Amino acid sequence: MTRDASTTYPARAGYAPWPYVLSLIGGALILIEGIIVAVAGPILATAGDLGFGALVFGIVVVILGLIIIWAAYSLRANPTRHVGYGAVIVIFSVLALVLAGGGFIIGSLLGIIGGAWAIIRA
Repeated sequence: MTRDASTTYPARAGYAPWPYVLSLIGGALILIEGIIVAVAGPILATAGDLGFGALVFGIVVVILGLIIIWAAYSLRANPTRHVGYGAVIVIFSVLALVLAGGGFIIGSLLGIIGGAWAIIRA
């Protein structure tokens, strides 16, 4: 079976790569910020229980980043549920922005844009 050069193959139906990419990058930036806070926070904040609080706070931000990355991957793996996964991405990106500055701010902004894009795409 030979393939003709003029043969075109349809793109994967129901999949747009940009919401996935933006959400994944946003989640990764939030994850990186959480790791930095979890590792450097207890070292820099040595006064009393502030070090343990920084560790717990960093772990919470890491969990937020992992949830956003999971939702972004699920958005690509199961594009028929784009509204639900987009909502999860937007909610946790806003939560990360309010709690921790959201992955150097740009991480949350990318997550919000990617999640909103996933919700409204046809």
